[in-house]
Amino acid sequence: MTKPLEVPIKVGPHGQLPQYATPHAAGCDLFASQDLVIRPGETKLMPLDIVIALPEGTEAQVRPRSGLSLKTDLRVPNAPGTIDADYRNPVGVILQNTFNPALLAGQIATRPELLEEILSTHRAARLRDLLGDKSVTEAHALDNLLDTTVFLDDQNNPYGTIYLHQGDRIAQLIISRHERAFYIDHPAPETVGVDRGGGFGSTGHRDLPKQR
Repeated sequence: MTKPLEVPIKVGPHGQLPQYATPHAAGCDLFASQDLVIRPGETKLMPLDIVIALPEGTEAQVRPRSGLSLKTDLRVPNAPGTIDADYRNPVGVILQNTFNPALLAGQIATRPELLEEILSTHRAARLRDLLGDKSVTEAHALDNLLDTTVFLDDQNNPYGTIYLHQGDRIAQLIISRHERAFYIDHPAPETVGVDRGGGFGSTGHRDLPKQR
């Protein structure tokens, strides 16, 4: 069995040591260091309260946890996020709530029981009432928008708000070695090595005009 890579780490009073769930897991779990509220459409940074010193020639990649991506609207928008070997500041994870309130009506239409669930845990409110005096407008389109019904929970946050708590598993970290490139000017890189000729998913475009 390969000897584990030694990575110096400092864990603050609110952080947790990254943990591998199984002996052969490639990624270790990262934990929230504080409670965090992420409303629909919001992107926020979750601090981990850890500082690491990666060995030269390695990087750490922050990736989503598959269970959270499947069962919730929580996403890591910049995945994979890279931590370089010379980074010595506190590590954080960018998190995004991708719930789209505009799709709620369609979800209720396909799952009528969802409406009963919402009504039992949320209260209906008009956007106009929530904004108060700021809602006064003569614009008809905006006036109609302000009459939109929203559902608020007991903390006055919209339906779809994600509540994270200190100690929750929010992402995973994978450490890997990498090569650093030295780019050499070449008149015809396509003649070097083997050209696979594009293929499904290729970002190359053979029909682009050649530079003169």
